[in-house]
Amino acid sequence: MVDTLLVHVLKDAHGGLLAADPATGRLHTAPGMVPVLLVRHPARPDLGFLMAAGAAPALACDADDALPRALLSYRLVPAGQGRVGLRHPMWEHYVCALPPDQNAPARCDRPRLGGWEQFAIEPPPAGTAGPDAALAAAIHAVVSGGMGAMALRGWCRAAAAGVQARALVAFLRLLPRDEMERFAGIVLNEPAMLARLRRAVPDDYWIRAVLPDLVSWRAHRRPLAHRRLDGDTDFLGRADYGEHGPPPLGFALLGQARRLVAPRRRACVLATARDEAIYLLEWVAWHRMIGFDHIFICSNNNVDGSDALLAALARHGLITWIDTNPQSATRIQRKAYAAALSAVPQMLDYRWTLVIDLDEMLALDPDRYTHIGPFLDLQEARGADAVAFSWVMMTPGGLLHHDDAPMTARFQRREPPENALVKSATQTRLSPFAHAHNPHWAAQRSFRTLDASGALLHTEASPSVAVGRLSEENAWIAHHFYKSFEEFVWKSSRPRGGNSDPRPTRQFTARFLDAFVRFFDSDQALPETRLLPFLPALEAEMARLRAIPDIRAAEADARALFRDRIRDLVRQSRDVVRDAPYAPHVRAGWDELLERYGA
Repeated sequence: MVDTLLVHVLKDAHGGLLAADPATGRLHTAPGMVPVLLVRHPARPDLGFLMAAGAAPALACDADDALPRALLSYRLVPAGQGRVGLRHPMWEHYVCALPPDQNAPARCDRPRLGGWEQFAIEPPPAGTAGPDAALAAAIHAVVSGGMGAMALRGWCRAAAAGVQARALVAFLRLLPRDEMERFAGIVLNEPAMLARLRRAVPDDYWIRAVLPDLVSWRAHRRPLAHRRLDGDTDFLGRADYGEHGPPPLGFALLGQARRLVAPRRRACVLATARDEAIYLLEWVAWHRMIGFDHIFICSNNNVDGSDALLAALARHGLITWIDTNPQSATRIQRKAYAAALSAVPQMLDYRWTLVIDLDEMLALDPDRYTHIGPFLDLQEARGADAVAFSWVMMTPGGLLHHDDAPMTARFQRREPPENALVKSATQTRLSPFAHAHNPHWAAQRSFRTLDASGALLHTEASPSVAVGRLSEENAWIAHHFYKSFEEFVWKSSRPRGGNSDPRPTRQFTARFLDAFVRFFDSDQALPETRLLPFLPALEAEMARLRAIPDIRAAEADARALFRDRIRDLVRQSRDVVRDAPYAPHVRAGWDELLERYGA
C-alpha cells in the first residue's frame, strides 16, 4: 500500500525544506530539524498529509489550532509553475514559511496565497526515512474508500485504537461539510463509534463531553432546571468559533450533529443577566405571555438577590438557569452563549431561539399578532433561518424613581427611529453559538436572515456586526436600556455583561451618560404606546407567578435590597461623574438630575 502513495518533501520560497522541530513538533524550515514528508494518494493528489520522517513529537503548525497529532492534513491549492499552497481544511488561510533570518516557525495565518505561502513538491533527499507504515495504510484505506463519512466509519471500525488516535483528526478536518454531517449522524446513532471517537480525540471538549451529553439527552429528552458550570469551561469565553481563525474541530462536528436533531417545540428565549432581579418576573412573564415555550437564562456573580429568584423560577419549571460561574478572566457573555447553544442539548428541543438581554423585550404589533408562534411560522415559510429585529430605544420619560409597576406601563416614550442595531431569533439547530446581535452558523454554512417585515436582510455566513436595517413592521425589540434615573444608576453600578469582573459589591461607573442626559425628559423623545394593549395579560401572568410563595418571597427580597442600596449609589455617582471624561454640559446635566432627585 505504501508503494501506491505519492511521497515527497516541500521546499519553501526561500529554499528551505519544511520540517519539524524535534522538541515541539512545530513546522519549521530551519536547518537541523526532523524532515517532514508530504504523503498523497494518487486518486486525490489535492489532499496533503504531513508526517515526520523519523522520530518526532506530534506535528503542529502555529496559528493552525489543530490538535497535535502524528498526521497533519491540508488541502493543496495549485499556485502555478508546479508550486502549491497548504490551505487549512476548514479555513481560508495558508501555511507561510518565513525567511531564514527570522528563524521562526511556519504559520497557518495568511489569507492569500502569495510567494511565501508557496511550496515546491520535490523528491525526498537520499537517505530520508520513508512514511510510517500504519499512517500510510490509514491514508490508503480512507482515501481509496472515497474520503467520506462511510470510508472513515469503515476505517475506524477496523483500525487499532492507537492508529486512530494518531490519524483520525487529520481525516475529520478534511471532510466536506455534508460528509461531516453524515459522520456526525453516524456518531449520534452508533454508540461504538462515539466511544472510538472519544478515545481517539480526548483533548477536544466538544467531542469528549458535549457530544456524549447530546446523545444521552436525545434518547430521553429530559428537561433541565439548573446547571452550574465550572472554571474549566471559562475557555468558552476566549475560544475562536470561526470568526478570526478555524473553528475547533469538535465544535465544527457538533455544529453538523445539531442539524440532525428534530425539535418538538416552537420557540424559546436565551438571555444573559447579571443583577437584574427587580426585572426578572416581568421579563419572564412577558415572554411567556406572548407565547414562548421556555426560557433559558445565563447568569453569574449576582449580588442583588437574583440567585434566589432564578432558583425559584427554575424549581417550578418556568426557566432553565445556567450559572456560568466564571473563575478566571473570560468574556462572560461569550461563554454563556457558547455554553448554552453548544453544550446544553435541551435547547435543541425548540425550533427557534431568540437571543436577547434582560432589558430587552420582544414586542409584537398588537393589530397583527398577540402570539409569537404565527409570526415565526410565517417567517419560516418565507425561508428564514434567522429574523433580525430592530431596536426601539425606550427613554426615561422624566422618571426619577423606580417603582414596582411593570416597565411596560412606566415607559411610554422612545428615541426617534434612527437606531439600526438589531437582535435576532435563529433556528436553534443551525446555530451552535451566537454573537450579541446575530447568530453564528455551523462551520462552512450560511443561511438566510430576514428582517421583521419578511424582507431578505442578508445571506452572510456568520455576521458579528450589530447593524441591520430599520424595520418595526410586525415586531421589534423594546430596549429598556435607560429606565428611570435610579435604575440607570443601578445599571451603571454593575460590570458590563461582556467582561469577567467578579466584584462582589456595586460601584457606580460613568458610561452612556450623554445619551441618558440627552433623552431623560427631552422633547426629542416620541410617544410609544404600542405595548399597552398587552398590559392586562402581562399583569395577569405576573400575578400568577407571584402566587407561587417562594417566587413571591424572592422577588420581594430583591426589591427590598434595591431600596436599601440605591440612594447610596446615587450619592456616589456625583463624585464619579465629576471626574469622568464627559463634556461640561453632560456633567452639568447629571448634577441637575441629582438636585432634582434630592441627593
